Amino acid sequence: MAVTYYALLTTIGAGKLANATALGTSLKITQLAVGDGGGNVPTPDASRTNLVNEVRRAPLNRLSVDPANSSQIIAEQVIPEDVGGWWIREMGLYDEAGALIAYANCAPSYKPQLAEGSGRTQTVRIVLIVSNAASVELKIDPSVVLATREYVDNSIVTALNRLDYKQSVRAATTASITLSGLQTVDGIALAVGDRVLVKNQSNAADNGIYVVVVGTWKRATDADDISEVTPGLTVTVESGVAQADSVWQLVSDGVIVLGTTALTFQNITNGLARLASPVFTGNPSAPTPPQFDKDTSLSTTEFVQRAIGNYSNQVSVNTTRVLTLDLAGQIINCGNTISVTLPIGTSEAVGATFQINNAGNGVVTVQASAGQSLYGVGNGTARTFVLGGGDTITVAYVGGTSWYAWGGIQLGSSAAFGSLLQANGYQKLPSGLIVQWGNAAIAQGASSGNFPFTLPFPSTCFQVIACDAGNSCIPVGASPITNSQFVVYRAGKVYMNSGDLVVPGIVTFRWFAVGI
Repeated sequence: MAVTYYALLTTIGAGKLANATALGTSLKITQLAVGDGGGNVPTPDASRTNLVNEVRRAPLNRLSVDPANSSQIIAEQVIPEDVGGWWIREMGLYDEAGALIAYANCAPSYKPQLAEGSGRTQTVRIVLIVSNAASVELKIDPSVVLATREYVDNSIVTALNRLDYKQSVRAATTASITLSGLQTVDGIALAVGDRVLVKNQSNAADNGIYVVVVGTWKRATDADDISEVTPGLTVTVESGVAQADSVWQLVSDGVIVLGTTALTFQNITNGLARLASPVFTGNPSAPTPPQFDKDTSLSTTEFVQRAIGNYSNQVSVNTTRVLTLDLAGQIINCGNTISVTLPIGTSEAVGATFQINNAGNGVVTVQASAGQSLYGVGNGTARTFVLGGGDTITVAYVGGTSWYAWGGIQLGSSAAFGSLLQANGYQKLPSGLIVQWGNAAIAQGASSGNFPFTLPFPSTCFQVIACDAGNSCIPVGASPITNSQFVVYRAGKVYMNSGDLVVPGIVTFRWFAVGI
């Protein structure tokens, strides 16, 4: 059957298209006209410069290359429902200069207008075959034309296809596969129409998102163009033994040419940290806050290393009070004569440390809370420490009910400096040296007496001396017997002030001993 309805380039149109192709410029087709053909369907003629009987001319709604045939250009116009009252038997395309570029006839179609009691929106379309579609400028003014439903749908699909986050895939490959036929990928038996993320091909340029068919697979329509496959493309995998619910991102940078550029996909499922209690792996890094920063920024290892050995702050305490755990790690400067009570320790606070200074002239008493103990290093005895002016002490919570004290002030209370500071007493020194002293008396009529040391010497007594404690200056002498006892002798007779030689009565004396 002979072709009755067709379109062709006019002589003017063919010349302009050839000129645009030769000069590398473009032919700008802007309007489409319809006519009634003078009552009959005309036969297209390349020599025509206008329609037989034009009834309407308006801007194009769409001018595009046919996606199924790159040598065909589709020109489209929407005629609204309020325009009509005539037959459409011919159409023509005009350029921006008003020249008829293409002419076509069509099957007669009556376009009513609303006043006739009927109305419809009608789309007219010319498909034009050209030798070089690139020479035709595919541009329309969206502000002056109507859009067909198909045009809107296609525009939405095109926009969605260009989004980086793609429609999910049924499965993702774990190794290089043959891109054809029905097969099993990651434990999933694929069916026709399933989308698959192919990411492990021997030739990485073949990676991408494909749709399963019985024959050779094709790239998915939302990932088959360079405008749709760009760095950052992301897709979720629905199923699979190893890769179900995983998220993959295209990390190939730069301009991508499908079939040429190697496409690399990276699993970012575990890279999407939760907002609450995220768990990081590998070696995450972060900006290092300024030294001594106290805001809620994350602390890097660099910041922590720089802060080691530094106190976090200092605070003044000038009245008696109970310290709180939020002051741990700070310098507590005390003034006046006050008492400072340590807080109740908790399991979370083990290691909490206070540096307490007496920065005034009063006396500062540091003590544990009721039911808890404060110990000095080595003495094993609960203590209350008293700080004079300029004294310092460091106390740390070591768990349970115990606080330990470090620093100069606790030395006087430690076992190494044990003492009994009274009439009969002793003083220990860290070197092990012990000095002792005391008062005693030889009984009346006795020439000597054995007496105990206030504190037995652990090893030996180097020396013990004695002297009369009365007014008679009676000669006495002393000598150690054991590490825990010494003997004191007195003179047998002494001259009194009267010149009489008499036997002394009770002889009181003082003694002093040194040993280890």
